[in-house]
Amino acid sequence: MNIKSFPIKKQALITTCLLQLIISLFTLGIAWQLSQVVFDVFINNDYNNTAVTLGLLLFFLLGKSLLTFCLKKSLHNSSQHLQMTVRQRLHQCIGYHALPSHRLQLLALDSVKTLDKIFILIAPPILSLIFLLPIILITILFLDPWSALIMVVTLPIAPILLWLIGHMTRRATLDQWKQLDELTLAFKDTLAGIISLKIFRQENRQKNHLAVLSHFFSQASLKVLRLAFISSFTIELITTLTIAILAVSIGFRLLYGEINFQMAFCLLLLLPEFYQPLRQSGMAFHAYIDVKTAWNNLQDLFHQPNQSITEHNDTLRLPPGIHLTNVSFTYPDAPLPTLENLSLDFPAGSITCIYGTSGMGKTTLLKLLAGLLQPQAGHVQLEDKALRQISLDSQHKLITYVPQSPHVFQGSLADNICLFEKASYTEEMLLNITQIINDVGLHLSSDTPLGAGGLSLSHGERQRLGLARALYQNRPLVLLDEPTAGLEPGEEQEILQLLSRFSKGKTIIVISHHQTVRQWADVAIEVHHE
Repeated sequence: MNIKSFPIKKQALITTCLLQLIISLFTLGIAWQLSQVVFDVFINNDYNNTAVTLGLLLFFLLGKSLLTFCLKKSLHNSSQHLQMTVRQRLHQCIGYHALPSHRLQLLALDSVKTLDKIFILIAPPILSLIFLLPIILITILFLDPWSALIMVVTLPIAPILLWLIGHMTRRATLDQWKQLDELTLAFKDTLAGIISLKIFRQENRQKNHLAVLSHFFSQASLKVLRLAFISSFTIELITTLTIAILAVSIGFRLLYGEINFQMAFCLLLLLPEFYQPLRQSGMAFHAYIDVKTAWNNLQDLFHQPNQSITEHNDTLRLPPGIHLTNVSFTYPDAPLPTLENLSLDFPAGSITCIYGTSGMGKTTLLKLLAGLLQPQAGHVQLEDKALRQISLDSQHKLITYVPQSPHVFQGSLADNICLFEKASYTEEMLLNITQIINDVGLHLSSDTPLGAGGLSLSHGERQRLGLARALYQNRPLVLLDEPTAGLEPGEEQEILQLLSRFSKGKTIIVISHHQTVRQWADVAIEVHHE
């Protein structure tokens, strides 16, 4: 796992390092001023310069607190930026990998959230190791070379110990992620089939299955925690014994007059600060194993072989015709291909209806045309250009895809139609949105709240919402999956008449089982297995 592969802003990295450097210098200032105050007040009984020393001590304490807050804020912002960037890349790469939903959910939520440990558990001790530890070591080398020698000798023990424990931890962490993946899949399948389980009275059997999976996941998690506890305890023991040896050594030399009180007290204040990054390294190491596993899983998805997405739609004839040549596609873990050696042509500027029995791959075909999935063999072309070679920005400007049940986001109806394209709406935009709402027959105002805490839409209203999005986007290639399913004949005719007016200058491809839609379309294509 290379830090260069993480999308971290260079300016934020420089700011973080600079803050840690200043904090390290302030730590030295606090130790020295505090030892000076104790020496003046309790040893020399000198109160003349105490006010100045206390003022400097207060300055260093307040400065370190403020800088520590700024450092945590910078790390938090970097973490949010990293997670947002990774989720955006994840969204862009979904089309190149046909992942099951439970696997995608695990990557988008748990794996991405695990990256937060980089800035919460890993970055602070690493920054301290880079800046604080060398600064303290150099300072102690000038103050007391004997103590510095002991510190240098004991310093490599923690990294060697963590390297030995790492071999055991790596396998345990991988097993933990595997058990979490299986548990997520089981919960998803249970929720999807809860009605069938209740009908056939199999809920107790599934309950026992989930209990077994939860037990396995708990065992895997406890194994990782045991290893983390052992390594942390060992490092704490080593550092505590080392500090004790150094403290005893300093005490004896102070007793025999080989070192003065102020220097001895300053050394005792700096020793815990010196070993603090090593104490944190145990937790940071196990966090690193988690992050490495999660990042490798994400990198497997980010890897897009043979992709050179550089072309735009500037020279593409609009509306485009679509050509499929020997296209094959198989979902992961599926025993048979969903589509195999399929070759089709969709004329430019026409309305094409795709029909066929369920399970023949019609929805998969539409996702291939939308660029949401990539064929394992064959080519999808818009005119003479391969779809996979067209940039994502250009694809978004060219293609509108409306699924069978469009997702409803938390927001107003206008937000759901525009897909949060604008933070605020002009009067012209609102008039356009209102006209579209009336055209699709939603009978709602543009500011109607939808989603969580808002109005719940029926299946038919969701279909009309999807059509409203297509009308608003007004793109030259429109892909509709069962836009009239479940509608009454009169409502279906209204939608078809609306699509007829909308189809001018567009290539429209519709999936439908209805004979009415097939007769309405210019071309009807049946999809079936050979």
